[in-house]
Amino acid sequence: MKAYLIDSPAGLFLVDKTGKLTEKSLFPRNPSDAAIQLKQVQDGILPESSSAFGRRLSELELETVTVDTEPLATLARSFVRGEIVQSENDPTISKLRNRLPSILVRLRIIESKDEYEQFVRDVSLELAKTAIAEVATKRDLYAIQTVRAIEDLDKILNLLAGRVREWYGLHFPELDRLVEKHDTYIRLVESLGSRESFTQDSLTKLGIPQERATEISESAKKSSGAQISSPDLEWLQEVCRTVSELYGTREAAEKYTDKIMEEVAPNMTTVLGAVLSAKLISMAGGLENIAKMPASTLQVLGAEKALFRTIKTGARPPKHGIIFQYGPIHQSPKWLRGKIARAVAGKLAIAARMDAFGGENRGERLKASLEKKIVDLKGRYQGPPRHREHGKPWSQPSQEVQRDIHGGQRGKGTTGYAQPDSRDYRLRRGHHKDRR
Repeated sequence: MKAYLIDSPAGLFLVDKTGKLTEKSLFPRNPSDAAIQLKQVQDGILPESSSAFGRRLSELELETVTVDTEPLATLARSFVRGEIVQSENDPTISKLRNRLPSILVRLRIIESKDEYEQFVRDVSLELAKTAIAEVATKRDLYAIQTVRAIEDLDKILNLLAGRVREWYGLHFPELDRLVEKHDTYIRLVESLGSRESFTQDSLTKLGIPQERATEISESAKKSSGAQISSPDLEWLQEVCRTVSELYGTREAAEKYTDKIMEEVAPNMTTVLGAVLSAKLISMAGGLENIAKMPASTLQVLGAEKALFRTIKTGARPPKHGIIFQYGPIHQSPKWLRGKIARAVAGKLAIAARMDAFGGENRGERLKASLEKKIVDLKGRYQGPPRHREHGKPWSQPSQEVQRDIHGGQRGKGTTGYAQPDSRDYRLRRGHHKDRR
């Protein structure tokens, strides 16, 4: 016998080729309980309450059973002895699904089609709630929110640090030039206050190097800034204390990111670092999304504006996106950054797929391979590439290179390259008029 197995919020139904309902297993009338059992079916698992339905089907002599989803095919194989045919767009199943409410009304399982539609709606809402709850439990979403909080803190800290520098610059303007790091500047103002307190001993105690401490103390003695009153200085120091607390919060958030990324993406964290990996996951919208991206997309992720500018104007395409923050890339010469970014993106794509799809932890091996590749690139490209002089053509490739390119010896003057006296060459050089 040929039959069709259909799932619905009302239950599981076996219908023969004539459209007659042969077997059924009804789900509870409570939408919450029905949603739980339907979710099990959608995962390819037969609910415990439908075990008798499975036994009855195993006793039937079924030649083929047609289903329209992979989970339903997996479920059917567990108890059907005949052939299971999966057909996503089977017209017969579509017709049977449309007729199912009428069949249930005729069998007095439900009172009306409206009641069935309302029940389907309620079950669908319960399934949506379950799906949202499952997504919310994914740890990569917490990593995304944490790294976005770090980015927000960075914006706030940069804004407040700039305000403090401008404010304290009225009293000690030279300090802005001598202390580059915002957190160090804030700490000095909070701890020492007036510029008269910027002595060499006090600066050294706060961790400032001896040479720089001497320079700052000398500048404090000769400062051209105005005097500051005690109430003004106290209020400024109170602001500095608040900013220092924010720096502490940022540091704690970074430690939390390290911890959560070790759970979520250990391979990516080992290769690229926790915060930068979390930023990439944030931009992609999740770990699974980034695992589905090719290495070429990962390489320029975060450089969308430059990429669209290339498409629109024909400008040079970007060599790297946010992975530019990776130390070996931004610390390398310009002519090496694109090559290193390509190598990093390749290893990162492998690491992301291992993390997303349950692969083993090979982060250290990937990192060692990447570091070896970077050393090799730096050895091969120690200087910038040679550029042709303005107005002079590129030199012609050797005969050996031409043979490699064209697959054999080419005749004289037929290398495939534009000759200096040819019209094509003059057009490439910008001479738009053909001089004859």
